[in-house]
Amino acid sequence: MKINKIREMSSPDLQKELGELKSELFKLRFSLATNGLDNPMKIKEVKKDIAKIKTVLTQRELTGEEVKAPTKKEETKAETETKKKATKRATKKVAE
Repeated sequence: MKINKIREMSSPDLQKELGELKSELFKLRFSLATNGLDNPMKIKEVKKDIAKIKTVLTQRELTGEEVKAPTKKEETKAETETKKKATKRATKKVAE
């Protein structure tokens, strides 16, 4: 993801994207541990995208723009759904 594209996005959109990237990173790490990845460099790219978004959000916060942080409930809900799906897939593969 390009930094210019990130800067054009609104803060709530960035928060949403950050949550999605974190769940994607979890999935990639889980896949790497269970059965390997075709492209392990994808983990590095996702980490960099997370860092870019966090940087832009911090810059906006320091300049006085309003940045709404996601509530703990929103984060937990997304992470829980991701973990459930990953666990289902892992148990399905083990059963086969």
